[in-house]
Amino acid sequence: MGRARYVGEADDEVTDVSDETWGQFKTFENAVFEAFDSEFTREASRLIGGQDLQACFQCTKCSAGCPVSDKVNVQVHELMRMLVLGLREVLETDMVWLCTTCYTCQERCPQGIHITDIIFGLKNMAFRRGIAPPGYLAAREGLYNTGRLYEPTEWEREDLDLDPVPEFDIDDIQTLFEATGLMGLGKGKKKAGGE
Repeated sequence: MGRARYVGEADDEVTDVSDETWGQFKTFENAVFEAFDSEFTREASRLIGGQDLQACFQCTKCSAGCPVSDKVNVQVHELMRMLVLGLREVLETDMVWLCTTCYTCQERCPQGIHITDIIFGLKNMAFRRGIAPPGYLAAREGLYNTGRLYEPTEWEREDLDLDPVPEFDIDDIQTLFEATGLMGLGKGKKKAGGE
């Protein structure tokens, strides 16, 4: 994974941007990236919609319409530029995980770039490399172990005058997870970054 050196930071004080925790909205402002990876740009170009990556001329219409633009550390147009420049750090941005897939950016793009599809592909790429917010990993474990994202308690059900949660067989869910390799993705890698 690339490392960023911030303006004013000595070479021996290089900050590993993957050490940031999710939700702090780490900024890449004043970051000086040491190397661009043209192979990563080619890899991103092979994502669904990525073939038009180079057509982005940074008009910022995507970012102007994004409903989560005030919640992320990198705007949509900046994410697109990071891809063109081959910056693998794009996989560690909040935009990859907080994108609501509303397709507003894609609808507004005057170049017809399939931005949302690209972001969805980046999420898959990041997860395969072990880059994921802890909440996603916990959700995966919960689904595998219980078949539910949330395990309601008896008193919650009683307070709402609901019947007990029905029991069900989770063998099919576990078989699906195992057949797709979902449980093995990212094992042994950092939760919030790294190669």
